[in-house]
Amino acid sequence: MVKKQQMRWTPRGAHLFLQVRTRVLNDDLAVDFHRWYPGLTHTSTDRHDLAA
Repeated sequence: MVKKQQMRWTPRGAHLFLQVRTRVLNDDLAVDFHRWYPGLTHTSTDRHDLAA
């Protein structure tokens, strides 16, 4: 049997992913989306409720 090749991150892909993840954790991503898409409606949910 041949092992399947594992997926790997490119340095650029990892950098972009970490930028998005950091914005999510700092609650800044929603601000960006409202600036980019002013008509977008968002229902606020508490992250702690989602983890339960």
